[in-house]
Amino acid sequence: MLTSKDLLYRALDYDGFWNISKRMTSSKPSQARKLQLEKLLAAFSISKKNVKAEAQAPYNVGKGHKVITIYGISGRSSKSMNRVEYIKTLTNFKYFSTGEFIADLEGIKYKNFIKRIISTSKRIFPEQSELIDKEPVNLVHLFSNLYNFRLSIYHMFKFGFDTRMRKEFSVEEDYSLYLRKKFIGSMNNNLSEVDEMLCMLIDPEKRSFKEDEIDYPNYDFEALDKEWMNGLHK
Repeated sequence: MLTSKDLLYRALDYDGFWNISKRMTSSKPSQARKLQLEKLLAAFSISKKNVKAEAQAPYNVGKGHKVITIYGISGRSSKSMNRVEYIKTLTNFKYFSTGEFIADLEGIKYKNFIKRIISTSKRIFPEQSELIDKEPVNLVHLFSNLYNFRLSIYHMFKFGFDTRMRKEFSVEEDYSLYLRKKFIGSMNNNLSEVDEMLCMLIDPEKRSFKEDEIDYPNYDFEALDKEWMNGLHK
């Protein structure tokens, strides 16, 4: 059965290495991973087609004062845009990885989750209890923050091997790589709470799907990756 955890891990695998350059994204291993992601995103109804203009509705911060979010794209025209215009510039995967999909879901689905966040925050920061009660919880920002943190750890742990692409052995290089991976591995083993938070944000309903139910493709990634790596050395 496929769950939100499968979507999270497939996203990290793709985003952590296979989505970092045009050469990568055009490779067979990357395209295979992308197809799996597309099937999972569709299964969980994560698509920028769901964007709602009212998700940008301003909220009161004081008498006569409103706050709205203005979007801009790095490296492009400095012209500001509203949320609907901004979402049009994203792929479905980027719509997911930025957490923007959460803004278009029914808030009631996160009611218990938000209560948990508020309760925990008050326990950790008791001196800020009054502020915590007044300020809305921005789940989009929470997801984006945690996802980027998780991605940085995944990237270090999973793909440290790219420094070991040469065939010859080196005591200094290989021992250094061993120690780095050992340290990062200890971090990776203590990320269950972060993963749980991300999975709850992805799918608070905790759904699961059979592979044939969503036409989910399977690949021999070990063979695909090996073929691609061998091609780099020719």
